[in-house]
Amino acid sequence: MSHPTQPEVVGSNLLTYPDPPAQLRKRLTLTAALSVLGPGAIVASANIGSGEMVFASRGGALFAYALIWAFIVSAVAKAALAYSMNRYVVVTGEHPMSRWTTLFRGPRGWFTLLMGVVSIAAIPSWVGGLAIGLGDLMADLTFGAGAWWATVLIVISGILSWLGGYSKLEKAQTMIVGFMLVAIGVSVFVLQPDWIAALGGVIPSVPEYGGWVVDAYPDIAERSVFLEVATYLGAVGGGTYDYIGYAGMMREKKWGMLGHPDQAALSDRLTGVRRGEMLPLATDTEQVERAKAWSRAPLGDTLLSFAAIAIFAIMFMLNGASLLFVEQLVPSGNDTLTYQAQFLTAVHPTFEYLYYVAVFFAFFGSLYAFWELYSYTAFETLAPLSAKIRRGGQRIVRPWMYAYILVASLVLVWTVGQLVIIVTPASILGGLLTSGIFCLALVWTEHKVLPKQLRLSTPGQLWVICSGVLLTVLGIVSTWELIFS
Repeated sequence: MSHPTQPEVVGSNLLTYPDPPAQLRKRLTLTAALSVLGPGAIVASANIGSGEMVFASRGGALFAYALIWAFIVSAVAKAALAYSMNRYVVVTGEHPMSRWTTLFRGPRGWFTLLMGVVSIAAIPSWVGGLAIGLGDLMADLTFGAGAWWATVLIVISGILSWLGGYSKLEKAQTMIVGFMLVAIGVSVFVLQPDWIAALGGVIPSVPEYGGWVVDAYPDIAERSVFLEVATYLGAVGGGTYDYIGYAGMMREKKWGMLGHPDQAALSDRLTGVRRGEMLPLATDTEQVERAKAWSRAPLGDTLLSFAAIAIFAIMFMLNGASLLFVEQLVPSGNDTLTYQAQFLTAVHPTFEYLYYVAVFFAFFGSLYAFWELYSYTAFETLAPLSAKIRRGGQRIVRPWMYAYILVASLVLVWTVGQLVIIVTPASILGGLLTSGIFCLALVWTEHKVLPKQLRLSTPGQLWVICSGVLLTVLGIVSTWELIFS
């Protein structure tokens, strides 16, 4: 994507935007959305391993079709967070974590540090959880214990990520996982789900465990239904541990103000804006139109990616309901990934091997990506509070973050040892509570520092506010359930 002109500080000392590409100048179309698809696709890809393959299948196995609404609601709410956060970065050229160091009254950076620390604390849960899930499957197929396989996977993925040696595997991952998803789609029709019941599942309701769950899976039956459903809502679409890093990595796209030729100077300029002042962004008619055009890039990226997340989640849930629920098999414990192979054998018996290979690549690909992504999450949290880190870049925190992820995730693997149990606190805190707070904070931030012409539209604000309230309330209640149930 070319940039005919670069943003600059003009005579009025206001920052201006580069000329957006022609496909973003008009209303958002499917073609335009496809042309900017990028950061959100990473979110969708990472969620195949956690949200859809594990939790959507588990939800269908436990509650049949009753929770289709939950995955739709989660995708819509997380899309609001992703869009509002990425839009802010594109329009302003700064990460919201930077603005939050001075926006809120009290000790400098307290809100940034609080949100960042909670998000960073949740990171090892996903690394350890996905590793033990895949490790258990590999132990079932080969030999040894799942914890040992998980340890090997964590160490190898960390080394490859540190060395940057995953490019060829990444291409294979994309192709194989893509084939699996096509096969999953075919299996939905082969398994012939109850479409009437599926439509009924779009209507929000809170289901109950069946009597067979109490008998066959007493550990699950002891877990409150609300906590179980909240974990699904938090897992699908990711959480702030993802979005902080993703928003930082968007600098590579050079959309909007991110296309400034001197990002260091731009950062210094924006850092100098004090509490109570508006950001120095030009608001003449042409500049507002350019800002709106650039805003369509993160919007298109978000809508396509989260539509994919919702569709994949529903497909896995339909298969879980039409097959696993009937057979009374729940992905749990050491069998978190075992039973889903039946989704593909319903199409053809040989597809069982495709499933195992695809699961490996999907999970290992996520493990590989986590190390670098979450280093950016740590950097975006600490850079606004430390000039040394800000000048040194992500490489300053990288070795410390790698060491933290390695040690903490291995501790979880060897002490807790079950995917669902490991990721539940992370899903609730980062996927619900802080995600909701982020939504509300982003709307408030726009109100305080952006000229009215550059803020979210009224429908956009309502979308983000409603999502923020929903996620925050769910996060508070489920945190209470997690601690006291």
